[in-house]
Amino acid sequence: MGLFEDLFRKRRDAFMGPADRDWRALVPQDVNRVPEGEIGRKRAVRSKLPTILAVGFFLVLVGVLWWAVDESVTTAPAAGSLRYKTDGFLPADFVNKIVANGPEGFARDVRSIKADLEADNQVVAADVRRRGDGTLDVALRERLAVAKIASLPAKGALQVRLVASDGQTFAGSGYPEQAIRNLPEITDSRTTGSDDKMLIEGIEIAAPFLLAVRTTYPNLYKQWSAVSLRDCFGAQEDSPGSNLRVTVRPGSQPMDRPALVEIIFSTANWRNELALLARINVDEMLRRPGTASQAYVLKMSIQNRTNATSPIPEPRLVPLTPR
Repeated sequence: MGLFEDLFRKRRDAFMGPADRDWRALVPQDVNRVPEGEIGRKRAVRSKLPTILAVGFFLVLVGVLWWAVDESVTTAPAAGSLRYKTDGFLPADFVNKIVANGPEGFARDVRSIKADLEADNQVVAADVRRRGDGTLDVALRERLAVAKIASLPAKGALQVRLVASDGQTFAGSGYPEQAIRNLPEITDSRTTGSDDKMLIEGIEIAAPFLLAVRTTYPNLYKQWSAVSLRDCFGAQEDSPGSNLRVTVRPGSQPMDRPALVEIIFSTANWRNELALLARINVDEMLRRPGTASQAYVLKMSIQNRTNATSPIPEPRLVPLTPR
């Protein structure tokens, strides 16, 4: 019996109930898991930070999704809507007509829309994108007109086309009438082709010349009514006698002195001559004693030959002679 009891009786190391938990008396049960002091509080906050961030991220995500769904329901644009902006004058009707050209309409591929927009000479570049709701975003960069030119096509009436700073011509859709009227006119030109294919001999010199005046010397630009290419030899800009003849607007000058009707620039040195013209006092020159003529031409291309190695531009007033 003694052996049987030793084998099957309850062992002292087995769980005997609350009465056997004497080890708890050895471990204090009111242990504070967070250390006291500032360091303890910081550790407690850091331990909860991941949970706080996760909850915050979840709340933000829910808010964004709710706003997106709400916006799509309340402000979703109609099919075929357009968001358009330009740095020039082309109206939205022009873009709508290009976009809707074809059986697919506003569902056309954005690359084909971009190509059709840039095919117009007035457009330098077109940025076309389709938003997730189907709206088309179109942004145009237009050519800057620096002059105008009158042309007579093979069929039809006289046309006025605008000349860009790179020498290209375009119809000028959307340009205000007053803006076109204030542009200087290219005269005495030799042209080939028509419409967007028009080529103007010497415009590769005249267009940068006019752009420099418009951007750097705007007050001078406002006084000019025309630029004659009669004596402009195009690529042979260094040829003797190759020049740009600028007509000055009569209404831009005082009435109590002789009139300045024309300014002549050389095609080879017009940049230096423009800078010189901005520094001299033309009004004072025209009021000097001895200016007996009623009208004068200011020749900026006259060179002072006293220093042959480095000629200095020397403007000179010449009485206007009838042509």
